[in-house]
Amino acid sequence: MRHLLLLLPLFALAGCQSPQDGVKVTVTSTGFLPGCLQVTARDDASQETRSTALAGKGAPSVGGSVLVGVVLPGHWGTALTITAEAFETPFEAGQDCAGKVVASGNGQVSVVRGEAAKGNPPGLTLALSATDEDGDGYVPKNDDGTGGTDCDDRPTAGASVHPGAKENCNDRDDNCDGDDDQTHFKLGVACENDGGCTGRLECAFNKVDTTCKAPEPEYAWVDGDDDKVGKAGVEPTRFCAPSTVPDAGYVPFSARHDDCDDGNKNIHPLATEACNGADDNCDGTPDNIAFEDCMTPDSQCVGARQCKGIAGDKECVATVPVPTWYPDSDLDGKGRTNAGIASCSIQAGAGYITASGDCDDGNPFIHATAPELCDEQDNNCDGQTDENQVCGTTAPPRWVGNQIGTDSGRTWYGISLYGNGGVWLSGSDSGRGVKKPGEADFTLRPGACAGNARALHAVWAHPGSGKAYMGGTEERLLIQEDSSTVCGPQPSLNSNSNDTVTYGLLGFVSATDPDEVLLYGVATEGNLNDGATFRWNGEVNTVAAPRMNDTPLKGIHGLSPDLMFAVGSFKNPSSSGPKGRILRYQPGSTSWGDLKEPAGAKGLNAVWVVHSKLAYAVGDNGTFLQWDGTSWALAPSPSGGENLNGVMAFGSNAIYVASASGTLYRYYDGIWHPYALHNASLTSIRGTRPDDLWTAGAQGKAFHYPAWPTPALP
Repeated sequence: MRHLLLLLPLFALAGCQSPQDGVKVTVTSTGFLPGCLQVTARDDASQETRSTALAGKGAPSVGGSVLVGVVLPGHWGTALTITAEAFETPFEAGQDCAGKVVASGNGQVSVVRGEAAKGNPPGLTLALSATDEDGDGYVPKNDDGTGGTDCDDRPTAGASVHPGAKENCNDRDDNCDGDDDQTHFKLGVACENDGGCTGRLECAFNKVDTTCKAPEPEYAWVDGDDDKVGKAGVEPTRFCAPSTVPDAGYVPFSARHDDCDDGNKNIHPLATEACNGADDNCDGTPDNIAFEDCMTPDSQCVGARQCKGIAGDKECVATVPVPTWYPDSDLDGKGRTNAGIASCSIQAGAGYITASGDCDDGNPFIHATAPELCDEQDNNCDGQTDENQVCGTTAPPRWVGNQIGTDSGRTWYGISLYGNGGVWLSGSDSGRGVKKPGEADFTLRPGACAGNARALHAVWAHPGSGKAYMGGTEERLLIQEDSSTVCGPQPSLNSNSNDTVTYGLLGFVSATDPDEVLLYGVATEGNLNDGATFRWNGEVNTVAAPRMNDTPLKGIHGLSPDLMFAVGSFKNPSSSGPKGRILRYQPGSTSWGDLKEPAGAKGLNAVWVVHSKLAYAVGDNGTFLQWDGTSWALAPSPSGGENLNGVMAFGSNAIYVASASGTLYRYYDGIWHPYALHNASLTSIRGTRPDDLWTAGAQGKAFHYPAWPTPALP
């Protein structure tokens, strides 16, 4: 439909012959407010019509007015019929009014050409009236079918009832379609609520929607084994009235429902875990029993009792890493490989370490990372002996002896090593021989030392400077540099006898001053029934040597004043001969005490301390003693009954003993190995390591292992 251009004062219409000609139409509404107004102009001559739609103006239940300008097309006549129609349906721009006409009016008007251009267009008022008491925009319909479509026009109460209203479930026809709630909402029809129970459809409590009136379901969990815990991993079972939850086979919805085995009454999350191979408590792991804390019986580690098999037995299992400790008797930092002990009770410093690799735990020069030495043993535990030409191209290692000096009647009593290859010998007739580091042979120092040639039984050399401190007969001590020919100075011992003889010297270098030394000595006195001990600072002053009754002393050795022993004998008046005596130095009182007389020991001649839990002493009639850090006791002797004069050891499987028969005994691989070096007595033995050993004795002889001249040590 072609529309008029309405809404005065816009009268011009393009293409019209007389665009100013038109009619001013006023449409009034009384008692209601039209939703949409349709105004139609008809040319009485041609019966041609033009119309337009617009929204009504005014107030609900009251009404209002709308002014419409009608512009005549140029070909129309001057006699017009104007019609106004009111509709309930709201106006939509660009659309004709729709629905039922609830009020209308028309009138005729004549147009005088040119009057509109003068501002005097003809006017026409069309009055429309209807009733809309509730102001909802809809006019009530009449009993005869005339009027509007509103089925309830009561003031206030009817405002929400009209054809455009949403139908609510409230026992009234809200949208005026003639259907009651029973019909519109299908009330009473069978339905199923959200819980799945069946009921009937009825109006909801809010009087707007519908609801399915059905019983709320009761839920329960399947419990097939009647252990009061529902089956895990399944949906709950629904029960709708009149059905109820059975007494057996189910548990209430509030109960646990994580039973991992609903066919076994003894398996559920509340069960106690047992050692049976099953996951009794449904935690995902069989037999993971959280027993009480415990201490593992073998390794003494903190642990917890756990299952041992599935027969109900339990065991204590460590809950901490269990270290493996290896005995390190020789203190070389490597433990005995085949003797590891898994233990939490062993602590560092108790003779065990966590590093293995030692194939001989009695020799600190033998372990997996040790360098190979020329000593007839497998030092690096690779199964080979003296490989890689560690002995050079010469013959296999052996003891080689030479006479030191021209006096074959001399006996060498003392040996002391210093530096890298330095050696001092002291002996009878004031004999003093020195081999400086780097030299191959000994040099005999001349002189009888202050006139009288006396026996020098003991020597100790400063490990750095090589200065020798000696002692022997005539209550004299002696100091000599390794490059000096002068055997002095010669301080005296202040003892109770002119026959005091020094048999042993042991020195320690000051930790703060390398030139300061402190020496300890042991001696015999008078008729050889008494002994003496002394401390000497290495100076020329007279040295006090207090007597020790009934205990002539022959040997001394130690690692420090805190761990130092002296050995000798006690003159037993019985026919069994002298008994061995051992004394330990007491640094707190600077005296010798803690006297021991090991059972079966004869007179003792020498002692050697390996470490804090190992020492050896030797003496007459084959006496061989071992100290374990606590007590002294006889150990298997290297010889039948000969006198043993000297001892040295690197460990429990690396022991060397010099005998009066001229045999050197070496202990390794668990047995004593004899080396017949001499046809006369060997008096002492010293060494820095298994491939640098010295022994000496009668006939002016000294012996070195593994060769002579002595090879340079690395």
